Amino acid sequence: MRFAQISDLHAGESWMFDPKLLDLAIKMINGMKDIDGVLVTGDLTDWGLDHEYDMALEHLDRIKKEKYIIPGNHDARIAGYKMFDMNICTKRNRFFSECLDDLQLIGLDSSEPDIDDGHVGREQLEWLDDELSKCPEGHIPVIMLHHHLVPVPNTGRERNILTDAGDVLEVINSNKVPLVVTGHKHQPWLWELNNTFIYSGGTTSCKRTAVPNSMSIIDISRKGIEIERMDIPSKKRTKVLDRKWKK
Repeated sequence: MRFAQISDLHAGESWMFDPKLLDLAIKMINGMKDIDGVLVTGDLTDWGLDHEYDMALEHLDRIKKEKYIIPGNHDARIAGYKMFDMNICTKRNRFFSECLDDLQLIGLDSSEPDIDDGHVGREQLEWLDDELSKCPEGHIPVIMLHHHLVPVPNTGRERNILTDAGDVLEVINSNKVPLVVTGHKHQPWLWELNNTFIYSGGTTSCKRTAVPNSMSIIDISRKGIEIERMDIPSKKRTKVLDRKWKK
């Protein structure tokens, strides 16, 4: 399957949000006939306010592909997690598990009310382990969450990494998950850890970034994984990963 990933929209009235960049990304996605779905890896809003969710949905509703959306720390500010439930969770919960052809897509909620630190928690972690253990034979498990699992370079002093990152990584490692997709740091980066690729997508429409705004194209199949970053608005494409499965 082929997914587009957008992240860290930060819709709001701040100077940081550039709706023109988001509109351009959506036009690019809608122009791709071979996209099966769109992964939205959190921080749809800047302050988790109801009218900011309205702003974000005004744009996201124009995406013609199926959307898989999980919250970020900005979406849970004040009582934003309640707004996320009301505005976004009309089709699926804040964390979910779905079989998509040969793929098992699992979304996690790493947000905490009104703090920036990420946390998955024991209950959700037990649920994740159970979902991975039930993954049908031959299916490829892919996890998406907002917070980064390992530090990302060129993003300043390290902060806000998952408080239980070690426990999450242990479950990922023991279940041989090949790909984890995150956002949060606004800096595109790829790590490989114990045969798991951990890809941090860049921000699509927030100006608080030292690199070009971007979206990503992620191909996952029985042959392997390919990831390509597409800068906005230049449309410059950069191959991030092209890895075939080992026989």
